[in-house]
Amino acid sequence: MATYKIFDAVTLRTFVTSRRKRNKSIRQIAANLDSVTYGPQPIVDLRNKIVLLWSAKAGSVFAIKWMFKHMGLLEEALAFHPWIHCYRMKVFCVSDRYKAAVEDFFQSPLSYRVIKFVRSPFKRAVSSYVHVLQNAERNSDLVETLVGAEQKFTFSFDQFVGYLGTIDLRNSDVHYRTQTHQLERELSPGSVFLLNLDHSMESLPKLESYLGLPQTDPQQYRISSHHVTRSPGAPAQFIGDQLFEFSDRGQASVPDYRSFYNRDLEQRVYHLYAEDFLRYGFSTVINRRDP
Repeated sequence: MATYKIFDAVTLRTFVTSRRKRNKSIRQIAANLDSVTYGPQPIVDLRNKIVLLWSAKAGSVFAIKWMFKHMGLLEEALAFHPWIHCYRMKVFCVSDRYKAAVEDFFQSPLSYRVIKFVRSPFKRAVSSYVHVLQNAERNSDLVETLVGAEQKFTFSFDQFVGYLGTIDLRNSDVHYRTQTHQLERELSPGSVFLLNLDHSMESLPKLESYLGLPQTDPQQYRISSHHVTRSPGAPAQFIGDQLFEFSDRGQASVPDYRSFYNRDLEQRVYHLYAEDFLRYGFSTVINRRDP
């Protein structure tokens, strides 16, 4: 049985999941490391007995910097490349250290604490949309489906959500794949700690204290050249059917995420990411009065 503990109950709720009958045995899972290494690859810390689960467009840079800090790797990682994922992919995840930690986790999963950073699927879907518009060259199949091979790369959030409904979101690009990791479906470790990205500045120090980790300043993990500027103020009128480009990462200013939704799009995104909404306890409707 995995007990989920929430350190930001403003948005999420505490709940307990029991091991399902369909769960594979630890030996079966360990025999096929795809269960743990299939993206996004978890960060496994042998010394502190912690597994970090994360999702693209849900604070991945923030989460991985925090984890590497407690593993004593952050300075080395940033010296290797300012973009933390370069070190994660090219150095850490191919190292003997990582392989040994994964093996130890499978030998004794109940001795590990799992930490999962999560984000409202409503917010994440808009961030995924902006990411795709900023990275046309990496999304050739999507581009061809929505705008054709020779047309200008622009489409609406409504069109993007329509595209998501045609693919397998469990096995798609990590930037819009479901946040639920395959490990969560197949293996019930010990305690699981959920951190809502929106409240991580307040909740992360509490988690460090609870786990007996050294106290750090969460602000140091927030800096990223891949962040976009959010337009201030209340949500404007519905813009989910408008065409956007967001091609200039440095100059992009993204309207409030609520502006991209009407009731129809709320329901469609809920159905697409129902597993994430239910597993992590997020509200299935958008509160248009609060950020």
